[in-house]
This record gives sequence, structure tokens and C-alpha cells, in this order.
Amino acid sequence: MITVVRTGSVHDGKFGEAVVWAVKITNYLREKLGANTQLMRNVGGPVFQLHWVSTHQSLADFEKAGKRIEADEGYRTFLAEARQQGLFIATSIVESLYESMPLSS
Repeated sequence: MITVVRTGSVHDGKFGEAVVWAVKITNYLREKLGANTQLMRNVGGPVFQLHWVSTHQSLADFEKAGKRIEADEGYRTFLAEARQQGLFIATSIVESLYESMPLSS
């Protein structure tokens, strides 16, 4: 199982707008593209960060999902909107991948 976490730090004074945008794009990913994505925020640590967390059966499934999402015109429109509004600090966006480890007793 692969867990993907994409994190972005929000520009000063843009957190409310960023949350509204983040909810919209997360719903779009889930409803239109069938993505298994959750939107999360920090309870501790840096306050003005948002995270999108998704799970995939394998790296190959992750790559397929990424290609499908990146090819979607609606998704690209959402990204352009976020850039135009200056919601996120571009250099802060990080994508981390984690692999589940089998546990044996």
C-alpha cells in the first residue's frame, strides 16, 4: 500500500480562501475522478499548511492515477485558479510517498 501526502503552505492572509479552494478541488478529485483523497490540516506544528492524503495499492496505481488527474482539464483549471489567487507558496509544495510495511508477529 502506498500513501501519498502532498503538502502546501498557504500565503499570509490567504488561509480562508485556500481552505475554500482546497475543499472544492478535493471534492472534484473524489467525485469526478474517483480519487481516494482526504484534505487535512495540522493540529500541531505549522498552522498554515494543508495536506492532501491518498492511498494506492501500488506505485503503478499511483502513477496511473497521477497521469489521469494531470490530463484532466478541470483539475488544471483548479491549479491555475490557485496560482492566480496566490494561495500557496510555490516552493513549499512537497509530495511524500510512504510504503506500508508488513507486520508479522
